[in-house]
Amino acid sequence: MHDDATSAAGSRSRSRARIGSGLYAHVVESLGQEIVDGTLPIGSILLVDGLCERFGVSRSVVREAVRTLGSMGLVAPRPQVGTRVQPTSEWDLLNPHIVRWRSLGIGALEQLRELLELRLGLEPVAARLAAERMPADAADRLVACIAGMEAAFADGDSHRYFALDVEFHSLLLDGSGNGVMARLAEVVGITIAARSRDPRPGMDGIRASSIADHRALAEAIAGRDVDGAEAAARVVVRDTLAEIDVIRIRATA
Repeated sequence: MHDDATSAAGSRSRSRARIGSGLYAHVVESLGQEIVDGTLPIGSILLVDGLCERFGVSRSVVREAVRTLGSMGLVAPRPQVGTRVQPTSEWDLLNPHIVRWRSLGIGALEQLRELLELRLGLEPVAARLAAERMPADAADRLVACIAGMEAAFADGDSHRYFALDVEFHSLLLDGSGNGVMARLAEVVGITIAARSRDPRPGMDGIRASSIADHRALAEAIAGRDVDGAEAAARVVVRDTLAEIDVIRIRATA
């Protein structure tokens, strides 16, 4: 059941975040990652002809790619000048594409901290609502995720551990019955999954104490304990935030 559920959750996430394939997607992905990483600094001017030459594509492909990046706030047209790379304050930081690019780039730890702080305010409320509203079969899947996480921990399989963590938090946010909260499941999932691919020390670590925290949360939701679910969710996010803060300090030392 875990393999099917995890695969389904991952497929939903990828389908919402996918730009597509082909030349257009290649231009969007390349420029998006470069802007987010700072390879194309804020204020840089992108010229259609130069991009056509660089990527070997038509003007229509470049214009469509630039429009897509503009819809995310990454770039903006400047009459008689070209297209300018926008400051971070203009970016749609909850856009799944930007979240994914930041997760793959130099700003991964900063983004993770920012989103954990957001989750600290969000997930305890979502957990409280889920304890009231989550369907019984979804609550059963939530509890079943823990067994999979324990098996992954025993095997030292961080990739599978974090895949199940993605499923767990997607179920939690979906189970809140709040459509706005559920929309953030993809963003949360991208950042969790990115940890299994991050080579920095501690980023792909999996801990028995984290499994215990998740178990307390799952059991509180399944048991319709609204106060317990809220408190357990706060512990899960706070502990993860503390863990990331330690990694950030070590990375800058």
